[in-house]
Amino acid sequence: MVPYLLTGLSVLVAGIIHWNAPRTFWKATLMSTAVILLLSVAALYIFQASGMLTAPKSGEEPDLTSYLMYITALVSFFGLLVSVFVGWFLQVVRT
Repeated sequence: MVPYLLTGLSVLVAGIIHWNAPRTFWKATLMSTAVILLLSVAALYIFQASGMLTAPKSGEEPDLTSYLMYITALVSFFGLLVSVFVGWFLQVVRT
């Protein structure tokens, strides 16, 4: 459920930023990527603190701090892809 929430949040953030700044595609893309990165990492820590990231069989909680660089790199790439695709889609729809 957590990946679906983060994906929906990412698409919503990218859509809002690109809708408000239709002429500056790359500036809006980089800004929405940064916002997606910050919100996703913060949401992962919030979900970990609330117990939503525990393994169902073993009940263990993942250690996010040891994998923070990998998480940051992957979420940045994911945020860039979402931002580019949502921005391109809104640019096509608006014209």
